[in-house]
Amino acid sequence: MRHHAIYETLETQLATGVWKAGDKLPTERALAEQYQVSRPTISKVLSRLQDLGLIRRVVGAGTFVTRPAPPLPAPSIRTLGLFIPGLGHGEIFEPICARIAELSHTFDFDLTWGGVPAGPDQADHAAHLRQTAQRFIDNRVDGVFFQPVEREPGSVNQNLRIAAMFEAAQIPMVLLDSDYLPYPERSAHDLVSIDNVQAAWVLCAHLLDQGPRRVDFLWQPNTADTYSLRLCGYREALLRAGIEPSRAYEHEGDPCDLAFVQALLADGARDLVCVNDETAALLMRSLDQLEIRVPGQMRIAGFDDVKYAQMARVPLTTMRQPCRSLGEAALQTMIERIANPRMPPRTVYIAATLCARASTVRPETAT
Repeated sequence: MRHHAIYETLETQLATGVWKAGDKLPTERALAEQYQVSRPTISKVLSRLQDLGLIRRVVGAGTFVTRPAPPLPAPSIRTLGLFIPGLGHGEIFEPICARIAELSHTFDFDLTWGGVPAGPDQADHAAHLRQTAQRFIDNRVDGVFFQPVEREPGSVNQNLRIAAMFEAAQIPMVLLDSDYLPYPERSAHDLVSIDNVQAAWVLCAHLLDQGPRRVDFLWQPNTADTYSLRLCGYREALLRAGIEPSRAYEHEGDPCDLAFVQALLADGARDLVCVNDETAALLMRSLDQLEIRVPGQMRIAGFDDVKYAQMARVPLTTMRQPCRSLGEAALQTMIERIANPRMPPRTVYIAATLCARASTVRPETAT
């Protein structure tokens, strides 16, 4: 098992009360044998748990649980809703929702799902969205986790109508991944997300650290509004490197359009931050068709660390979304919002992790 998988296993056991406050955990040697990894790997996992205050490591005595199982929410919380119109389109929402579903057993509430896949008839799709929102209202859910509608025309107005329905019913919303208002506007609802500005800064800086004096940025039409935050982080990385950002290096287009990709190449794009892994994967496929080598002739990076990012012909450098942590933060935010509805709207950021892979290897070292 990898370090991250072991960490998630132990963290879940602590959260669900398998190990209780005061319990002594098995030794590092025993855990290493159990998970078939080295002791340094186990030590790294335990250090992360200790940093969170979940355990206490005492030299010569062992490792002890310091935090009890989380308390149940207020008895008034019976049912929460998951309103995820993009479920099945992007991979990050499935594990976020799965983590909330896991915690529903710990916190003793029911979970109602409401996914509405996009269809060719926009009017029909909008009607389905309103029907789903009304079903949550009719079922009197105590709160709704909402992933704003994106990647389609008219999404801002659809989101405004859905938000107005929940507001009129006095049902609190916690937004997942992005706000429904275009940046820099901000709605009156809590938001749980990665810090997209910081993540893009890290990703662009990773490319710049290897020497180029130009890095381009690519997004597709109707991309979620997180692209504007990532664009800000990308520009900040250029400025800190002493490079003046240029609109000529910022591209909106279809990575499947070979003519568009050829124009990028003709314009001099060689190091490229893509708005997400999907865009990066589609671009790499087009580059294959044009017989352009990655990373030999172009280096590419993305966001999210979806499953195929590691399994691509050239493994993709990307920023990993901490989906389980996002699910946990969303639930905690919801509990606090229900307990104190008068609090100002909050933005809860969870740091993304750079996963440096072959797609950004320097040309002189690429094989």
